[in-house]
Amino acid sequence: MDLKGGISMILDISEKDLLKKFTENSKNFIFLKALENADKKKKEDPNVDYLSFFIHSFNQETKNQKLNLSLSSPILFGNQSNIENIDSNSSDSEIERFLRKKIESSIISIQNILRSRIDRFGIIQPNIQRIKNSNRILIELSGIKNIDRIKNILEKKAELHFLETYSFQEIISYFNAINKLYEKKHYEIKKSFIDLLNIPLIQSSNSVGLVHIKYKKIISDFLNSSEAINFLPYHLHNVKFLWGTKNLDNFFQLFAIKINDEGISSSLNGDMVTHAYKSFGPLNEMSINIKMNQEGTKKWKIFTEKNMGKSIAIVLDNLVYTVPVVQSVIPNGISQIYGHFSVQESNDLINVLNTGKLPTSVRIIQTNIIGPYLGNKSIQRGILSFFIALFFIFIWMFFYYSIPGLYADVVLFFNIIFIFGILISMNTVLTFPGIAGIILTLAMSMDANILIYEQIKENIKNKVNRLTTSINNSYTLQGALSSIIDGQITTLLCGIILFYFGIGPIRGFATTLIIGIMVSMFTSICLGRLFLEWHLKKYKKISFRRKIFIFVLDNIQNVKYDFLSKRKWSYIISCILIIASILSFFLKGFNMGLDFVGGRSYVILFDRKIIPEKISEILSKTFIENGKPSFPRIQTFGDENQLKIVTKYKIWEENNQIDEIILKKMFFALKTYFPIKFEDFKNIKKNKSLGILSMEKVGPIVAKDMIHKAFISIIVSLIGIFTYIFIRFKKWQFGLGAIISLIHDSIIVLGIFSFFHGKFPVLEIDQTFIAALLTIIGYSINDTVIVYDKIRKISKKTSFLMKETINQGICDSLTRTINTSLITLLVISIIFLFGGKILHSFMLALFIGISVGTYSSIFIAPSIIYDCFKQNIKK
Repeated sequence: MDLKGGISMILDISEKDLLKKFTENSKNFIFLKALENADKKKKEDPNVDYLSFFIHSFNQETKNQKLNLSLSSPILFGNQSNIENIDSNSSDSEIERFLRKKIESSIISIQNILRSRIDRFGIIQPNIQRIKNSNRILIELSGIKNIDRIKNILEKKAELHFLETYSFQEIISYFNAINKLYEKKHYEIKKSFIDLLNIPLIQSSNSVGLVHIKYKKIISDFLNSSEAINFLPYHLHNVKFLWGTKNLDNFFQLFAIKINDEGISSSLNGDMVTHAYKSFGPLNEMSINIKMNQEGTKKWKIFTEKNMGKSIAIVLDNLVYTVPVVQSVIPNGISQIYGHFSVQESNDLINVLNTGKLPTSVRIIQTNIIGPYLGNKSIQRGILSFFIALFFIFIWMFFYYSIPGLYADVVLFFNIIFIFGILISMNTVLTFPGIAGIILTLAMSMDANILIYEQIKENIKNKVNRLTTSINNSYTLQGALSSIIDGQITTLLCGIILFYFGIGPIRGFATTLIIGIMVSMFTSICLGRLFLEWHLKKYKKISFRRKIFIFVLDNIQNVKYDFLSKRKWSYIISCILIIASILSFFLKGFNMGLDFVGGRSYVILFDRKIIPEKISEILSKTFIENGKPSFPRIQTFGDENQLKIVTKYKIWEENNQIDEIILKKMFFALKTYFPIKFEDFKNIKKNKSLGILSMEKVGPIVAKDMIHKAFISIIVSLIGIFTYIFIRFKKWQFGLGAIISLIHDSIIVLGIFSFFHGKFPVLEIDQTFIAALLTIIGYSINDTVIVYDKIRKISKKTSFLMKETINQGICDSLTRTINTSLITLLVISIIFLFGGKILHSFMLALFIGISVGTYSSIFIAPSIIYDCFKQNIKK
């Protein structure tokens, strides 16, 4: 969505169906009439309060009919399922409060189910927002090629039932009886009812008709008409006619289903399904297996026992998917749906079954093509800055490492090609969090080459006999390989946990991180070595340093500095920063972005093609709040002369006066585009040629459940990191030091964003900041683990005291740490300078975080190890 755009859909949740559900599908005519009146009013005015109007209409109808009927009646909302909240004495206002609460919880449940379906569909970072004070949900998706498919997934209620059926022989006498009735009702159609059923073409006794698509609605309407229902004999009083799901050359099968007295909601239904998965038969035919819970298993056994030798229907959303004959009792609670599915159809069906059924029906009422959040100009500047940064990396590596530096550049180039190739083959949409994952993996890839080259230089310095041996030794676990593997696996573990537990932007970040680490492990270890060996074979010699750098960065490795003697100063500095950060959290808070607070959304029609960045710049100067500009999010919406503007300006103030003020500010700021009066600009009419087409308040993209899941995923990641480091380094002190340094880095970055957001509005907490924070955690843990690896190697080789070992480990890794950090910070600085305003917050967070992460890996994590070991020795 950030870079590509996509589609925007508004889903309408049926309050009518919810109210019916809360009354357990009451057939009371006053109740149904009130619902009908509320529907009519909703069509006339979409902004009407449906529930309030329904209650008003119900009371009016009751009064007109002179009936003593209240909403708390047992045949309405005072039924068994609501008995804890509603009794016969409940007033209308109490019932209204209860119903609003139930509707609200249903909408939240629907929002979560839709998010889960979209995540399973494979869409990275969808935007799902509740339109405030309404029963509608806004969904924005990027990278959609088959719009009908995603519509089907979102609108499918996923209501699954297992039902008994009537055979053709049981139903044919009824069809003969209503044939003359049909002829009277549809005399204009030459074919009789029996003819339309195409009885001679029916190949199975399970179905009762085979109807052409053009007569399908006519047959449905006729069978459901009161006249046809009145003809039903008593033994067929519980019949319901349903269509099969498959289109058989424009013909559809008709089935006669037995329903119980409560309706189609049979006692054996989809609520008892725990897991759905596909399998293949001996002839490679596909089926969907459904596994039930304990209650479902018990009922399924009784159900199949009762219907031995008979047909049963597996019905999903009032469509018959399959009608198998029960051959034997099924005691294990597993059933199968056969339907000649394609791979795509089976995947979609499994998706909706596993995510659960929607509490009510939803309908897509609006679909629009939308442009990227970043305008074309911003995207072009971002790409340009990325290539400038790559150019400087290539130059740095060449001037520092000479010819091997060029090979490292080639490896990095292959890395980029492989990552983007895999992302394209997976049809993955690139977003800001995805970009963050790529930046981190590219930094780690370059870091792996630096580690190998530094190890080769160290081997040469230690006068290993041959250059070939020096290179080969560097690609072993005793050389640089253990540092690379430990650093990358720790970050990979973090990525896998984030992917499994995270949703939205976190999953987008984790996807590219996992792909990037796998690729960088291959390119840096295999391709890098291949190039070096090829060079040696052809030219017999290779140099890993340039004279210009011998007395600069190379000599840093020879520095003998007692870092641990300064650890108290490090602790003091870190404690001051952490305390100041925590105080700032409570006293100053954060500048929360649109993703977290929501905003007001306007669709505006201009008289010409508009550049979104230009409008954003104009409105940011107009929307000034507490002395700070508020940057709106702007994207094309449908045509190029139509924009969607979302702003959080005065979002905490909700009244009509504020809405009017915002509209006036917007109108006068953009007056040059609108040669009309303010009243014409703001009034929403049909077929409007200029001005506001729609306006609404939208909820946050990052919902509370997403924040909760993000928090859990990060906690589990930290536990995973601690466990891996403990296993690899065989000392819990190493794991503790790594975790404390990660928490240290995160708090300080958050603190800087909190403390300075008043002076710099760009310091905003949004989805891009989440991506930056995850990148910082990944970079910091990689940095820390590499320092740890040096300490471990020295402790194995020497009999130094713990203090000397840790100091030596820090000094030995200093060249690599400074080299990698300088390259990474150079890249970030270039993108910050040339990438445009839209990237400033993201890059600034990365710059601060990587600087703090480098500091903590040198001064904090090793110091914690030392102090923990000292405490152990004292004990």
